[in-house]
Amino acid sequence: MPIVELVAIRILERNPGIGLDVVDLIVLLWMYTNPYDSHRRQLSSMRNILKMSETLQVPGGTLDVTEEELTQIVLKSLESLRKKGFVYIQSAGVHYIKGTLTDTGVKLVQRTVSSPLLKRVTDEFGDNP
Repeated sequence: MPIVELVAIRILERNPGIGLDVVDLIVLLWMYTNPYDSHRRQLSSMRNILKMSETLQVPGGTLDVTEEELTQIVLKSLESLRKKGFVYIQSAGVHYIKGTLTDTGVKLVQRTVSSPLLKRVTDEFGDNP
């Protein structure tokens, strides 16, 4: 289980009324630790981290969704985050996403995740070229 998933689960345990699910929080944390100007392919990277997530795996450690379904899960999560005012989506599609966190999204992450945990998430997959 990736650290980002553990952090997302911990956020939900401490803030049950947050109105987000584990996938939403994983996407939010990914966007926080991977600003768009890092030139990473956001959609591909988000799908890859979700593939490692036990939340979407069936017993045995495999995914029971297709790549297209995984893409739709990411897009649905981004739309949910956008509606709550946590992200701004500049472009969304099957192959390309360009989105950034709003100030509200940044504040949510900073308020709900301690600095040491955030550093561990960043170390896991953030700010990598």
